[in-house]
Amino acid sequence: MTIIEAQREVAKILKEGGVENAMNEARFLLQDALGYDSVQLVTGYRDYACTSCVETAFDWAKRRAAGEPMQYILGHTDFMGLDIRVASGVLIPRPETEGLCELLVNEAKAHRGADPASRWPARILDLCTGSGCIAAWAASAFGDAQIVAADLSEEALAIAAENCRAHESHPGQVELLQGDLFGALKGDGPQFDAILSNPPYIPSRTVDGLDAEVKDFEPRLALDGGPEGMDLVSRIIKEAPDWLAPGGLLLMEIDDTQEELVRAACEECGRYASFAVLRDLAGKIRYLKARI
Repeated sequence: MTIIEAQREVAKILKEGGVENAMNEARFLLQDALGYDSVQLVTGYRDYACTSCVETAFDWAKRRAAGEPMQYILGHTDFMGLDIRVASGVLIPRPETEGLCELLVNEAKAHRGADPASRWPARILDLCTGSGCIAAWAASAFGDAQIVAADLSEEALAIAAENCRAHESHPGQVELLQGDLFGALKGDGPQFDAILSNPPYIPSRTVDGLDAEVKDFEPRLALDGGPEGMDLVSRIIKEAPDWLAPGGLLLMEIDDTQEELVRAACEECGRYASFAVLRDLAGKIRYLKARI
């Protein structure tokens, strides 16, 4: 069977399972199964494909047709240009979280524009790290920064360790800690220039209405933020100032239903010099940016 014939057969399995863009997804599955890059797949479409590789692609296509996310099947995904390992115990990184990283990039540019000698941010905390995608990216993007990544899940931290070790700028740049939010940290603080967090923030009632490939496959622990989605968000807003250096910044993903709740939590905390609720590229409320 040639590569193009195999791609058509994989696409057929996907289409029968109701997968949209079946031919395109078939290309990704076959590409990984063969160990090819996109150019090799296109230029070698008339070549005969490895039989065992095609069988793997067929097996993957059946899993995808049953609703399993592509990222879990392949075991990796792209995040901020990095190849990030994922598995069923961690949330799949999304473009919205890339937007959180871009906010930090813009802040760093502002600091370094005002002071070319600035090394801000020198210390970064990734709270609720999950796959470690934020921490791995921060280590790669800010080579002279020290990163701490914390999560409650031991399974998530094992995956985060793989990702951080693969992308950190120097050995030991990222410290991984297990615990409940700031309870994972050592010392008394304040100590971080920036805290980034993508916590569970979806209201419980909303989780059950998510697409099946999200609610049936991704860990509920990483999605469900309680009745209003604010269980962890409120705690982070309240406790973050204890761990931020003067002028330090909290950047956090939130739900688009939480604008007033988040503003109220920041006001109640009373320790932020400024805060703003920001929108993502789709125009939805998505981020909190708060500075002490």
